[in-house]
This record gives sequence, C-alpha cells and structure tokens, in this order.
Amino acid sequence: MVAEQTISLVQRKARTGSEAQAARAMSLGRALRLTTAKQADQMMALALGVLGVTRSTVSAADMVARLEPGALILLMDGPGVQVAAALLEETVVSGLIQQQTMGRIVPAIEGAAQRHFTATDAALCAPFVETLMVQAAPLPEVEEDRILLQGYRFGVWAQEARQAQLALGASAYEVIEMTLDLAGGARTGKLTLIMPEPERMVDPVPEDGSEAHDKVVKSGGLADIALGLHAELSIAITRIKLSLQQASALKPGDLLDLNLSTMAQALVIDVNGKVLSRGTLGQIDGMRAVQVEQQKTREHHQPRRRASDREDLDLPDVTQAAAKQYSPQKEDAASDAGVPSMSDVDIFGSLEALPDMLETEDAASHDVGHSDLWDAEESISNINKKQVVW
Repeated sequence: MVAEQTISLVQRKARTGSEAQAARAMSLGRALRLTTAKQADQMMALALGVLGVTRSTVSAADMVARLEPGALILLMDGPGVQVAAALLEETVVSGLIQQQTMGRIVPAIEGAAQRHFTATDAALCAPFVETLMVQAAPLPEVEEDRILLQGYRFGVWAQEARQAQLALGASAYEVIEMTLDLAGGARTGKLTLIMPEPERMVDPVPEDGSEAHDKVVKSGGLADIALGLHAELSIAITRIKLSLQQASALKPGDLLDLNLSTMAQALVIDVNGKVLSRGTLGQIDGMRAVQVEQQKTREHHQPRRRASDREDLDLPDVTQAAAKQYSPQKEDAASDAGVPSMSDVDIFGSLEALPDMLETEDAASHDVGHSDLWDAEESISNINKKQVVW
C-alpha cells in the first residue's frame, strides 16, 4: 500500500511538471496568437485578439475546398519555388482597411452585400500578413514549426480561387485557421494560412552504430516539381478525313480502313493538337510503348581562328602554294634564265633627257600652240594614226 501511494505521488509530481512545461512551451498556435496581437497594435494601433487557432493537414485535392471564393487570397512566395496562401474573410479585410484609413472600425451591417476586392485591398492587408509570418517564424520551439513559416514574402493577389489552385503545387499542406476579434468585438472573422508541409527525410544509418535521426526539409524543390509535372500526350497512328455525313452515320460495329502497313509513323501530339515528334509503336514487357525519334539539333561550335584549331578540319593548305610562288629558289632561277629583276627595270628613263620646266610667269605667257615641247597639230594626227603600245 505504501508503494502504491509512493508511485501515485511521483506520477502526480511528474504530471504537474509536464503541464507546467507545456504551459511555458512556445507552440505554433501560441506564437501566432502573440505575434498577431502585437503586430496589429504596432502597425495600426488596432486592438486585435485571437479567439482560437486550429491546425490540420490536408492533401492537395482537399486543399482546393479550403480556397473560399469570398475571401481575399494572397499568394506568398517562399524559399525556392514554394508558394503559400493567406485567406482573409471580408469582415477582416474591411476592419483592417477601416483602421488604417479612418482610425476606427465600424461594426458590420447585417445583410449588406459583399464588396468586391481590389488590388488596393491586397496592398493594404499584405504587409500585416507578411510581418505576422516573419515575426512568428523563429518563435516555436519545434524545428518543424519554425521551418513551416520561414522565408515567406508577399507575392501577388489571386483574383480567383482557380489562380491560387494553379500556383499551389505541393503534395500536402498545413492549414492554420485563426479566428480574429477586431476592436473588442466590432468585427470577427478568420485568417487562414495554407502552408506547404515540410517533408521528413531519414538520414542513413551512421557507421558508428548510432540511431538514424529524422531531418526536416522543405518540400518541393525545383527537381521535384519538374519531375512531378504531368504532360498529357496522345499517340496518333494515322489520320482519316471523313465528311460530316459519314461521321454522323457511324454506328457501333463499323470498321474503318486505316491503310497502315507499318507502325513506324506514329505521331506524338500535345493537348492542343500540335505534333511534337514521331515514333514507332511497340511493346515492352507486355505493355504498350512508343519509341520517340530524337530530333536533330544544330551543334554550335566556338570559332576556330588559330592554326592549331584547324588541325582536325578537312581544309586545303593555302599557305604552302603562296610560299612556293615567292620562294628565293624561283627568283634565282629567273635570274639565271636572263629575265631581268623587277628592281633593275627603269620605268622612268633618264631624267637628264627631259627639258627644263618653265618658270611660273614664263609658262603663263608662253604660247602653247607654238611650243617646242608640244606640237598640237602633229600630236592630234599622230594619235589618229598611231597606236600606243605598253
């Protein structure tokens, strides 16, 4: 009996200590609750309280149902190519805008028509959401919770839920819903954060025999996203032209002549009907397969300007012939044959046989028609009768 009382006493002490430790621990919900109230007061002097925080994990298919069409959707750019989303209900958006523009929040009117969001609404609400995520990211004690919020900045406003659905491409998401109380109950609404779930990778077993430990990493790298993309391709073995009357007259059991003699002319077509490549139909291990032809691409090479770069090219040797043409051996052979060297030819003749030039004044007064140096009549007649030979 004494032993049972001792065990019960130890259990109560341990339970009390764990409850106190849990109360002091900084969880993700507590970090968001404290940061939301603090940032609302610092940024816009707004008394904002968080009534409750819920957290759930959903798949990519279930995440689509969380994209409410009546909420303001802000897409947040994260580390690498990660994309998260923040959804604000219309009451929260109106309260934040009224506090920033008028300095007070007017209670919502029941039955009022829902207003359409604009880019101005997104620009006024985005700084609050971004600051909330940045300031709350380093607070949680669990490393996985810290990684969940780290590195996100405002990207773009999604006007429709379909745009957000196309941007969110992770396999699983953490959905965090916060119920906000603005200005002491003047307005209440939800702020929902849709964050890509971090993936947990197990390191290989160390060689020293210690246990392997889990490592939390961000999911969805560039390689993972590229390998996870889906491309819808169709294989067409032939094309048949039919009139509308013939096509409408077709019924179950009718046969069409494909006029095929080989399966090597299959066409690979995308969803828009564009032919991407050709291939050959066949089978591998009992499954249908297509062998796609590799398209020929142009190879771009670096320019080869040096003599060493042209060793492997099939080009004629144009330098050797030029060297032989002006070689010293040929010049010596020409001199031995009696051909005068070009340097010894006097193309001007003797300068002493030329007449003296007239002075400037004498040349102006001299009669060109009776000059001893030039007989115009004889020169004209000689030009008509003689042929100049060079």
